[in-house]
Amino acid sequence: MCDKVTAHCNWPQAAGNELSQLVATRLSDDDVFVKPDLDDVVNEDRAVLFTNGDDPPPACELRFQITPRFKIGAITLVCSAPKVELFIGTSQEYLETIYGICIEDEDAEVPVRPYRYDMEIDRSGIADINLKMLTSANEICVYGAMLHIGPNPNGITTQLPRPVDLQRIQELLQKGGSSPTKENDQVEKLQQFMTLMKGCSTHTDSKPEAAAPPSDLSTIKDLVDKRFLQLNQLITKRLNDFEASQTEKLDKIISLLEKKN
Repeated sequence: MCDKVTAHCNWPQAAGNELSQLVATRLSDDDVFVKPDLDDVVNEDRAVLFTNGDDPPPACELRFQITPRFKIGAITLVCSAPKVELFIGTSQEYLETIYGICIEDEDAEVPVRPYRYDMEIDRSGIADINLKMLTSANEICVYGAMLHIGPNPNGITTQLPRPVDLQRIQELLQKGGSSPTKENDQVEKLQQFMTLMKGCSTHTDSKPEAAAPPSDLSTIKDLVDKRFLQLNQLITKRLNDFEASQTEKLDKIISLLEKKN
């Protein structure tokens, strides 16, 4: 459905399978969040036990990250911590504190009770969340988790090329026109200019385009010189035609004046 979920916890893992197998993913609708059945979230293969011997122990932080091509719209978590703080984004912005719903009746013989959390994330483009599970116990059991995901519109913008450095381009152009340079220098400046215009490629494995060889630069120069020559000839012809026309009119005026006299 999406790339593998990256999971990390600051408490040592005492039992359970690989941490990345803890969380499942499900495509969800942005407009309607449907809470999943408990059996779809809780699974023996996903259960993980974390322990910490400090007294008092620090908050147990469980972080999930997915590829930016997807976004996290909600998360369902079942764990033994009665309270969870949710942080989102790469900057780990605090979003809310949630008290879990105990899904088992209170029983003195059951030392660890599971709490369920269904948390919606009303932010766009979130692909990184951190769950701070708060409890005074030295053990926390996570019975299962599910990320409700969807296509991330912000994932497109994160891969766009960087902005063009206009100041750098202007410096290159000024240096290129201030004095005559060798063809090798022109090729180097052309490469720099094309790199700035192109920006960072969205595919790291793509090869940069080859710079124009010196022979191509000479061809372009000859073409520009030819265009200027044609333009100069056209302007000269029009000036000559205008001068001849004015001379002809002046001759006619002089002729008429001579006849009157």
